[in-house]
Amino acid sequence: VSLKSKKDRKLSQQQLMDKFRKEIGKIPDMKIFVQDLSMRGFTAQRGFPVEFAIQGSNWAKLAELSNTMMEKMRATGYMTDVDTDYLLGVTEVQIKPDRQKAQERGVDMATIGNAVNALIGGQRVGKYTSDGRRYDTRVRLVAADRMSPEDIQKIWVWNNRGEMVKLSDVVNIELKPSLLSITRRNRERAIGVFANIVPGRSQADAIASVERIAREVLPEGYRIQFTGGSQSMRESISSLRFAFILGILIAYMILASQFNSYIHPLTVLLAMPFAITGALISLLLANQSLNLYSMIALILLMGIVKKNSILLVEFTNHVRRDKNKPIKEALLEACPVRLRPILMTSVSTVAAAVPPALALGPGAETRIPMAVAVIGGVMLSTFLTLFIVPCAYLVLARFERAKYSSQ
Repeated sequence: VSLKSKKDRKLSQQQLMDKFRKEIGKIPDMKIFVQDLSMRGFTAQRGFPVEFAIQGSNWAKLAELSNTMMEKMRATGYMTDVDTDYLLGVTEVQIKPDRQKAQERGVDMATIGNAVNALIGGQRVGKYTSDGRRYDTRVRLVAADRMSPEDIQKIWVWNNRGEMVKLSDVVNIELKPSLLSITRRNRERAIGVFANIVPGRSQADAIASVERIAREVLPEGYRIQFTGGSQSMRESISSLRFAFILGILIAYMILASQFNSYIHPLTVLLAMPFAITGALISLLLANQSLNLYSMIALILLMGIVKKNSILLVEFTNHVRRDKNKPIKEALLEACPVRLRPILMTSVSTVAAAVPPALALGPGAETRIPMAVAVIGGVMLSTFLTLFIVPCAYLVLARFERAKYSSQ
């Protein structure tokens, strides 16, 4: 279903999905799940936020475990549209030879197999040519004589003594539902389970609940492997966490080389905890989640908020070095001078982030968390930097090497 433009409808996509679930779910004997197709991207994955495979050796046990896990997933309240790719197809007729009866009547297994294969499935016995084309000649019962299991029981086979034996006397015929497909992952039998997130819940909480349920339900020899959207989310969070830590280390190394000090980079980086706190508070107040886009905003804040501290610390060092002033006097002179550029850059950054934070058009869901995190992080870090960084400079500067003549 393609939705109208956002300005032409009153309900959001998530609200419409929830409405479809409730209304269509009222139809008897109807199983419905709703999917945001944009999450599939350009891959062959299903594109659900929660997607994993249960792996093990026994197929019947896998089916039992998958049903148990799906029941517990629904009970958590984190997931909806819980479904699986374990789908039973049409009824299958299974012909199982009775080896004891076949031996008593002198019928071997190859004879039974050949008879069923030829008369029910069809067997090529030759070719003929007509109008320059070659056609296969197949032996097979006519359609009216091979439409029901009872027709199979009417087949006769030869035994090793040249006698005709009724097929029903040497085989057992059963009707069982068959699988549409048997899936494997890493050369192991696997059943895929997938689900959507309940509105207002986070993907991380849903995946954590799946891991907890797997520890409770799955016995030894069976395990889950996240795939699709769940695997992408875990990999993205891990990569962003690594980038965040690496960014802090590289920032410290660069600042240490610029200031020629191990102390002043710590003073500069002191603004980062306030930026993260401000970003989280703003996301909470704006009812936005900590998702991939807001985490990118946290990495972006690393570079934005450090410039306030750099302006203040660098100019304080300049006053101490050029004017030979003590630490406290240098701070009292540097802070008022650097107040204007700090406020100008911070206000311009916040002003630039306001339009995407108020966006209402298509795709606004991806821009709003990033903009809100930047606004909250810059505002709080700027306000506290003006007070905390000078105090930290005053305390930490006492531990630096003597580089200035008057301290």
